[in-house]
Amino acid sequence: MGSLFSALSTASQSLQALDIAIEVTENNVTNANSPGYADQVPQFTSQEFQSDTGINTGGIKEVTQDTRDAYADTAVQQQLSLQGLYQQLQTSLTPLQNVFDVSSSSAIPSALNQLFQSFSQWATQPNNAGYQSDVLQAAQTTASAFQQAAVQLGQIQTSTTNDIQSTVTQINQDAAAIQSYNLEVGQNPQPDAGLSAQLESTLENLSGLANIQVVNGIGNTVTVLLGGQTALVEGAQVNQLQAVNNTASNSGNPSAAPTISILDSNGNDVTGSITSGSLAGLLSVRNTTLPSLIGGGQQVGGLNTLAQGLADSVNNVLDQATTSSGQPGSPLFTYTANAPSGVAGSLAVSSTITGSQLAPASAGPPYVANGAALTLAGLDSSSPGPVDGQGFTQYFGSLTSQVGYAVSNAGTSASAQSQLVAQAESLQQQVSGVSLDEEATRLVQLQNSYQAVSKVVTVVDQMTQSLLDMIPT
Repeated sequence: MGSLFSALSTASQSLQALDIAIEVTENNVTNANSPGYADQVPQFTSQEFQSDTGINTGGIKEVTQDTRDAYADTAVQQQLSLQGLYQQLQTSLTPLQNVFDVSSSSAIPSALNQLFQSFSQWATQPNNAGYQSDVLQAAQTTASAFQQAAVQLGQIQTSTTNDIQSTVTQINQDAAAIQSYNLEVGQNPQPDAGLSAQLESTLENLSGLANIQVVNGIGNTVTVLLGGQTALVEGAQVNQLQAVNNTASNSGNPSAAPTISILDSNGNDVTGSITSGSLAGLLSVRNTTLPSLIGGGQQVGGLNTLAQGLADSVNNVLDQATTSSGQPGSPLFTYTANAPSGVAGSLAVSSTITGSQLAPASAGPPYVANGAALTLAGLDSSSPGPVDGQGFTQYFGSLTSQVGYAVSNAGTSASAQSQLVAQAESLQQQVSGVSLDEEATRLVQLQNSYQAVSKVVTVVDQMTQSLLDMIPT
């Protein structure tokens, strides 16, 4: 009887192990498409058979093996971080192409072309009131084009700043989720495939926002470092980031919006350690690209340089010229260098100048009745050019090329990086992904094994009953 009971106990333990293995397999199928889930493989170990006891010996024990691979997960996180950088650069830079466009229908190139055509036409008949009016109108159109561009860049700047704030908020939320994971596994250190999947999904999302390094801690907890240096999450401690405006003055445009810095919970500037992820892309556009165009930090900005160069060049010619009646010339353009919107945003036609006050004649010697007007007409094509050795249209074209190259480079990099992400995810899937075909095969094997052990239980039960029936009452 002892041997029969021992066999029954052994079969019962095997059924329990097989039942757990079937549940693991079913759970794999259910979570096959769950983000961050790693395949759980049921493994069986033989229990030592002790012939001297004859009770509760032998049988099998189920031990679930987690297929998660730290190397594969890290590779995916790193590639996602670079993808976040390039995709964000492409997204944030693309609107700049609407401002810097060299096509004839674009506001600034069209206005400049119209302005210099009006100077040429005016030079043919300096006293023609209609031509004088055309010059003033073209100048007004040019000033409006610069103002519009400044407004557009300001809107892009504000939008980028808001995106930085929202991205920092998302990083802090992900860090809090990882902190919650650490607290939960600290209370229950037993492996949990569901919690592990949630953690990996959060880490991958966080990687797309900023470059991180994950260090495994005691009891399945993790430490997350920003840029490999700043601890975002360390055990039960979470250190939140904040985005702040720098107070450094802008030498070219003191009223322009300052650049943005990222500070840790202790107030330390960690901006330099953020080298990839969408936050790095936003910071690059906000702190580098936009200041180079509209001003900020210590930069005047290309658009302001162009606007000031145009206004100063035109006004200098007119200041040295005379009207047809011999009166000194008056400036055509005005601007405020320290205006919140910069030179470009404040560029305007002088409110006091009239058509008759336009000075077409060069003061001489020699005196030329349309000398100043001819000089103005040729300003854009003069050599060297009046703005950093370039003409106004040429200088605007260089700004357009700068933006176009940045957008193109970001797009190319984003496309290439998407392929690298796909390769890393494919490797991760091969190592720890769920294969429905494999799970189906395993499930059939486990069910067959379960049926076989069940038959053993049935046979042992019948034998036991027969023995009991043989005992005389």
